[in-house]
Amino acid sequence: MRPRILWFCGLMVDLDALASTASFMNMVSNIIYLDSPCGVGISYSKNENKYINDDLQTAADTHKFLLKWFQLYPEFVTNPFYVSGESYAGIYVPTLAAEVVKGIKAGQKPIINFEEVQRTCKGNYQNLSDNCGDSIYKIDQRILGLNLYDILEPCYHDPESDQHGKGNTSSNLPISFQQLGVTDRPLKVRKRMFGRAWPFWAFEKDGYFPMWSELAVQGSVPCINDEVATIWLNDESVRKAIHAEPKSVAGPWEICSSRIVYGFGAGSMLPYHQNLTTQGYRALIYSGDHDMCVPFTGTQAWTRSLGYKIVDEWRAWSSNEQIAGYLQGYAHNLIFLTIKGAGHTVPEYKPRESLDFYKRWLDKGQI
Repeated sequence: MRPRILWFCGLMVDLDALASTASFMNMVSNIIYLDSPCGVGISYSKNENKYINDDLQTAADTHKFLLKWFQLYPEFVTNPFYVSGESYAGIYVPTLAAEVVKGIKAGQKPIINFEEVQRTCKGNYQNLSDNCGDSIYKIDQRILGLNLYDILEPCYHDPESDQHGKGNTSSNLPISFQQLGVTDRPLKVRKRMFGRAWPFWAFEKDGYFPMWSELAVQGSVPCINDEVATIWLNDESVRKAIHAEPKSVAGPWEICSSRIVYGFGAGSMLPYHQNLTTQGYRALIYSGDHDMCVPFTGTQAWTRSLGYKIVDEWRAWSSNEQIAGYLQGYAHNLIFLTIKGAGHTVPEYKPRESLDFYKRWLDKGQI
């Protein structure tokens, strides 16, 4: 009986690799892909009030979706069910998991077979002091122009950007790095489909969440060329093939939806993780070690901060007889794992290694 996985945001692949990257997950599980919250991707509502949303409402809506889905397909109710995702799914996954567990305890039908879920600043990045803000600005200037999703991968540079062009003296980067995304080919080096990723320096706190479409008013989203994805996902024959409504009904696909209003509200995810893991739900927290958008050092720090006993000391794990990364196991079935050489969206960069740790974890074996 194959596990069933609900996957949130972050699967970023070029169209040539779409089938191979996505299908590796289908080799060992069945995937439900969900555009969430309402109004992103090719999701839509006839009631525009539904485009005003936040973390907690998104979790509640997704739980309703799951109950409806299992009502429509009751043959899958007994399959082990997991929640997964990347990037901002670090909010979506634990908040939804909490809703699912509450529903199970309340006896909501159908009963989902929820196997297990997955110095100047002094740690305060929400109410920045002047010294902290100055320090962050200095760091920002030093890394300006790098591909924040994979620090060693070529970055598509917007032709309008002041980072573009040989001999630019306003950048701290070597000329070789400035030229990484420059090409005479019709399509730039970076030609991937991007979901909603975590905006750089957009620290999580209660209140309004700025969309990429606003943050990128002065230029494109960093390192992204969405030309191919936009053409493909707005082709009516493609939309018909994937059972999506036409543009006349759902509107065009945009890399950054400007029609939704989204707010924080769930607060820190630590209480969610503590609550779920101490109830026996497993969690695997993984990070690419070349990701600068959500660096693995931060993830390593918050998993450690839970205070759980270390039961599997920091060690290497292997794939294809090669070291693929490092992990640390904690009590309450919590694992923190890194993937060597992977960027923000791990399966995109390291599909073989991703399949290995994914399958081993689902099979409850040793990674």
